[in-house]
Amino acid sequence: MKHKKYHLIYFFSLLFFILALTNTTSAQTSYLDSLYGKFALQFQISENFTLSNFQGATLSGKYHLGKRSALRLGISIFFDDSSLDQQITYIDTLNPNNESKNNSDRNSVGFTINSQYIAYLVSTDDIGFYIGSGPTFSLRNSDEESETSSNSVGKYTNSHSEDFFSIGLDAIAGVEWSFYQNMSLSAEYGIKFYYYHETDNYSTSYEVETRTEERTREGIQLTANYVNFGITVYF
Repeated sequence: MKHKKYHLIYFFSLLFFILALTNTTSAQTSYLDSLYGKFALQFQISENFTLSNFQGATLSGKYHLGKRSALRLGISIFFDDSSLDQQITYIDTLNPNNESKNNSDRNSVGFTINSQYIAYLVSTDDIGFYIGSGPTFSLRNSDEESETSSNSVGKYTNSHSEDFFSIGLDAIAGVEWSFYQNMSLSAEYGIKFYYYHETDNYSTSYEVETRTEERTREGIQLTANYVNFGITVYF
């Protein structure tokens, strides 16, 4: 099974580069000629024409390394360090002092990297059609501990840790319109094919016993349901 998933990744990568080598339908002159050697930042246009992160990335940038080719990189970073103090009082006439207290701490960190080599297959004076492909990588770790005490069940602690890892291929196909000098609008489809591995560890400790559980999940996923509409600023 593991050999099959790598074969599929190699196949899609080879297919993309074969298509890129057949780039013979571009116009002789195009807006792309002026973008050679330029950097760009990309922003996604959301509802009510507000700007947000592109491809879900904290930072998304692009560099045109040729007149009909570019490299794009998106980096997402996630960090969470939080605590929760909770007190619950139950209204019970038989047990008026029935209450529960919970204290928990959570620490999470993770990052995702998406990258694509982009080839413009068809271009005119101000419109270009492109495809792109490249590796995607994601890593996430979280730990959470809580302590609960109540009059009915006594005192116990819970802990949960999660480790997630994924690697695969991120492919795109879209259209770009250069509506102003050094600015363009784009709309693109995206597809991701990746392998993931996830491990969860649970532990519950009472006064007289401790119960532990470990869950491991791995597999291959193909997601092809996202569409990006964005604006690119070159400099």
